[in-house]
Amino acid sequence: MNVEELITEGVKKNLSGDYRGAITFFNQAIQLNPHLEIVYHYRGHAYLGLEEFDLAIADYQQARHNSTGLENLNFDIAKAYHNRGLARFQRGDNQAAIVDIKQALDYYPDFVAAYSNRGNIFYILGQYTEAIADYNQAIQLNPNLSAAYHNRGNSRYALKDYQGAIADYNQALAINPQFGEAYYNRGLIMSHLQDYQSAIADFNQAIQLNPGDDQAYHQRGLVYSNLEDYENAIQDYNQALQVNPTLPIVYGLRANALHHLGDYQSAIADSTRLLQLNPTLVEGYCDRANFHRLLGNYQGAIEDYNRALQLQPNYATAYFLRANIHLHLGNNQAAIDDFQKSANFFYQQGNTTYYQNIINLITVLPLNPDS
Repeated sequence: MNVEELITEGVKKNLSGDYRGAITFFNQAIQLNPHLEIVYHYRGHAYLGLEEFDLAIADYQQARHNSTGLENLNFDIAKAYHNRGLARFQRGDNQAAIVDIKQALDYYPDFVAAYSNRGNIFYILGQYTEAIADYNQAIQLNPNLSAAYHNRGNSRYALKDYQGAIADYNQALAINPQFGEAYYNRGLIMSHLQDYQSAIADFNQAIQLNPGDDQAYHQRGLVYSNLEDYENAIQDYNQALQVNPTLPIVYGLRANALHHLGDYQSAIADSTRLLQLNPTLVEGYCDRANFHRLLGNYQGAIEDYNRALQLQPNYATAYFLRANIHLHLGNNQAAIDDFQKSANFFYQQGNTTYYQNIINLITVLPLNPDS
């Protein structure tokens, strides 16, 4: 094969995802003509596909250094910088990635993907204002880019610009009505704004487009819980757990819904599963303690509060709740001790109202129930 044929075969391999095969052809082309910058560029794409980022960067640099005869020189150099920036970002070199993409835009200011991808990097880094500026540029260059509207909406959501985010999600969906993630994220905002019916409608759409989206079931279940529609909430939590059985938060939410329906035994089972998945979750022990209490299993409740306090010794609420159980069992001195610890920790946390209320309670408690 001559050089042109080798390049053509390598490009075909790249397009089919056979990056190793592509590299073999590009290596042969380079052996025949080591000065063709486009071959280094294409081989860089193949290395990037293989996540061999250092080799990709080396080839992109070689292409950049040797770029003298490309038909669209500025755009090809820009692509090399852009792709090297993505490679650097993927290996965690964030600032170098941003510098590279800036270089790409210096060479080719109309590079829509560079603005979009730098916006994505800024978003991941929590630099939401900078992300929005890049998405603005991408949208100005391509007003039909649904992903840019969606991603700008995410940045506005992070900045608590809820109406701006909704407007962006609306635009993304006007361009692409099959954009499930946009429905999901708009649903999150609607839920946050307590527009629960709109949230349900958006989560319905997200689920219809992606029936395996456990988070959409989870969030719709949470909306139903907020509406006190616990039966539908439980159905959604069941669906979420069927898709992904290792979601601790969903076990906790289902336990809470079961508690509201009076099914304390099932609530305990869900809390136990939650704690198997996350054994250091203090709130999980406190919730299970409450379910034990409601079933009259006071010793089980005390054991769970003990565990919660081992994990978080300054948890004022847990001392208060354990004190109430001691009081119910007639262990007044143990109750007073826990009330006093609870009051002290509330005081340390600046909650003087709770502190004073508990101190007032202690003063009227006898040391034992018969005195």
